[in-house]
Amino acid sequence: MGFSFSNFLKSKKEPISNQPIQKINFEGGTKYAENETSDVYLDFEELGGFPFIKTILIGDFPIKVKRDGCTLTFLFENETLTIHSDNTDIESNSIKNSPFYISEIDFEIDENQATKIKNNPVLRIEYAIKNETYSFKTV
Repeated sequence: MGFSFSNFLKSKKEPISNQPIQKINFEGGTKYAENETSDVYLDFEELGGFPFIKTILIGDFPIKVKRDGCTLTFLFENETLTIHSDNTDIESNSIKNSPFYISEIDFEIDENQATKIKNNPVLRIEYAIKNETYSFKTV
């Protein structure tokens, strides 16, 4: 039996795509929606008498946007509501010792929009970031 460098150098690990993705346990917000690889935490807040939505997106993709910001669309039974991010520059931070990223994105809303989102069942939400759309089912 001979020694072979080719067998020695072969990777023994399974590719990441075949392994189940572990979720991050995050306690800094209210879990609002999810998809196969990402979670969205969403809370209604107020600053100086003005309402806004604070979202935290934990997922397997980084976000880096300059000057354009993003939109968040709430999909109801028969209509949609789209709001724009408060900041035009958005950048994710990697989560230490994991393949995930965390992105904090705030959205300005008015009282009517806040009431509509709180009082009507939301089926899905969608982030539009650059030319990509990320869809999440509410929990």
